[in-house]
Amino acid sequence: MPRKWLIAIALLVVLAAGGVAIRLRAHKLKPAPAAPAPPAAVPANPDDFVGRVQPRTVIQVAAPMEGTLEAFFVDVNQEVYKDQLLGRIRNANLENAQNQAQLDFDKAQTSGTTLDGDQLAVRLEASRASVDQSRARADVDRLEKIYQNQKKLWDLGATARLAFEKAQKDYTEARAASDRADASVKRASERTAAIDGEIEAAKRAVTDAAAALDRAKAELANEEIHSPADGIVIARRGQPGEPVDPSMKDLLQLGTDLTLLQVTVTPDPATLARIRAGQAASVKVPAISPDEMPGTVREVRGSDVIVDFTNPVPLSKLDVTAQVRIKF
Repeated sequence: MPRKWLIAIALLVVLAAGGVAIRLRAHKLKPAPAAPAPPAAVPANPDDFVGRVQPRTVIQVAAPMEGTLEAFFVDVNQEVYKDQLLGRIRNANLENAQNQAQLDFDKAQTSGTTLDGDQLAVRLEASRASVDQSRARADVDRLEKIYQNQKKLWDLGATARLAFEKAQKDYTEARAASDRADASVKRASERTAAIDGEIEAAKRAVTDAAAALDRAKAELANEEIHSPADGIVIARRGQPGEPVDPSMKDLLQLGTDLTLLQVTVTPDPATLARIRAGQAASVKVPAISPDEMPGTVREVRGSDVIVDFTNPVPLSKLDVTAQVRIKF
């Protein structure tokens, strides 16, 4: 190939390489497009606030007795029903008193049962003594007639001495037997009367012991803490093993009437100055309903504003928040 063509081809390659390099540099140095500016934040409505929903009606459950808190059977934020067992208090003195009352009652019943058996035996003895007495008196009457007849004959010399003495002896022995039978009847009668008195006393003792046992059981029943109404547990006080007494009026707190609710919000000072009791408001509880509900400012307490509202569905848990808008 002629030399001039080789030089031309080399020149073309150099020019092409230079063009590629220039384009690459131009592409590399081209500025990236600017990122879009973030959207401007939408300012919150200054009359909107967030607060926690609470029942309006709160019942305090006091410790029913002095003792040691044994256990709680419900937790905060748990629904409860009327008469549900909420907890238990232990009082060793009352337990001992109930045990003693039970022993006294059992003893009185055992004594009464024993006396019933004794009464039956005494009455049987009295019945036998009465039969013996009747027989002895009949023998006395019969033998007395024989003796009197023999005595007349003896006085007239018309009977043998042995016949008279036998009639006299039989009559005397019959009188002695009759006296013994009378004494037996008297003793049985006295014993029967005594047993009857002891049984009456035993019956009174059983009645008194039963009443004492009932009182002990009633007092011991106070160891159980029951819910006074349907509701939801708002708070508990104390821990198992700690002492409690009736002065603790708020051992548990229950929210009731769970459609009548309130929410407490804390506006900024400038907004707070514009709020008055009776002011209209709207409340929205997303966890319950997407709809707004009408509310009313009940009171302004310090830096807090309490808004009342009614929810058609009873509140089932406490850990829900509400969005509140004060209407000016």
